Amino acid sequence: MGSVVSGALIIPLERPRGDKARYRKFGLNRNKEGSVRNINGQVYIDFLYLGERVREPAGLDWNERNAKHVREQLDKIIASIKSGAFRFAEVFPHSKKRNHFQEKEIQAYGLKKTPDQVLLKDYIWTWYGLVKNSKRISERSLLGYKAYLELYLIPFFGEIAFADLNSGTFERFISWAREQRYVKKEIKNETINKIFVPLKMICRSAAVDFAWGNTYSPFFGFKKLPQGDPYEKISPFSIEEQKKLISQIPDHWKPYFRFAFCSGLRQGEQLGLKPEDIDWENKLLHIKRAITLDENGKIIEGRTKNRYSRRTIKLTPIMYGALEEQRRVYDRFKGEYFFCNTHGCMVKPQNLRLHVWLPALKKAGLKVREMKQTRHTFATVALSCGESPLWIAKVMGHRNTEMIIKVYGKYIENALGSEDGCRFDQVIKGINE
Repeated sequence: MGSVVSGALIIPLERPRGDKARYRKFGLNRNKEGSVRNINGQVYIDFLYLGERVREPAGLDWNERNAKHVREQLDKIIASIKSGAFRFAEVFPHSKKRNHFQEKEIQAYGLKKTPDQVLLKDYIWTWYGLVKNSKRISERSLLGYKAYLELYLIPFFGEIAFADLNSGTFERFISWAREQRYVKKEIKNETINKIFVPLKMICRSAAVDFAWGNTYSPFFGFKKLPQGDPYEKISPFSIEEQKKLISQIPDHWKPYFRFAFCSGLRQGEQLGLKPEDIDWENKLLHIKRAITLDENGKIIEGRTKNRYSRRTIKLTPIMYGALEEQRRVYDRFKGEYFFCNTHGCMVKPQNLRLHVWLPALKKAGLKVREMKQTRHTFATVALSCGESPLWIAKVMGHRNTEMIIKVYGKYIENALGSEDGCRFDQVIKGINE
């Protein structure tokens, strides 16, 4: 019978009888666990570990001196096994059974895998599942992370162990990423930096799960790539441009874009509005949800961008008027969403862009701009009118005025503004006249 010592099963090798005894258990092997053997003129050791036979070369020619030395080492191995301190890979780093016994040790001793034992591909989807189930990340963010995993992180880092992640590896990844042509042009620095966001999250999560501690720091010495200000592309519409654009928009969509320009809502928030979100009596608008994309790119009704985006807006007369105009459109369909397409159904942003927005820009003789410029236009016009940054931040769903000042500060022309939107209304009123 074998005995269990510190979680390891130690089974003394059976002493053979007859001629085999003289071969296997002669001299230095007699009455000892395991054996040192001569196999084709080479020194081999033979012992049992975690219930399996181990036969490994010592890398020495067979002679009495070498055999005695290896026997002493094998005795230390047996003692280490009994104490539970033996780790196969430390003694036999080049063995074909290294990974096999590492897995058995993890199970037998309840060990955590070390960074060199975990490949990125074996943990990435575990991390993705944890993030998804936590509900801390929006569906749209999951969609972006999933694309980065499938297009970049797994193809390049999949077969790499966490221990091999360092600034040099990251630089090689950047060079590789620039060679990819998923959109027929070289990837931008901004996108590469975004790819590193989930990679950093994966490394932090693995360090916690496997108890690697603060000593695991693969991003030490690595700096993100330089990139331009993402808000430099802000291209707000002037009052005159707004009038030209709206004049070319079909009547069904005029209230939608009037409200977009005078409220600064995110597109998903505006499309997600339902009739019950509007308090007509008290002139309040409750922002509770947004139309977004799930992790597979499907259009769904989801949460707002963050908790600050769930807000109640006191409607200005211009905002209220645009909603009243839309109410007459909505009453013809009585659908689920307040802003609807020409069939009374939920608006699909891509269809709105291709079939309404871009044709109207062309007819108005205006340069092509994204629909999110309606939001930027609200902020810049409001600031230039002297409205309070606090009021603007609240209407737009920002946490505080930091973003307003940082992004739109250059549009502030009058620091002594109103705090209720009245000056903004006076300027915008000209669009509807």
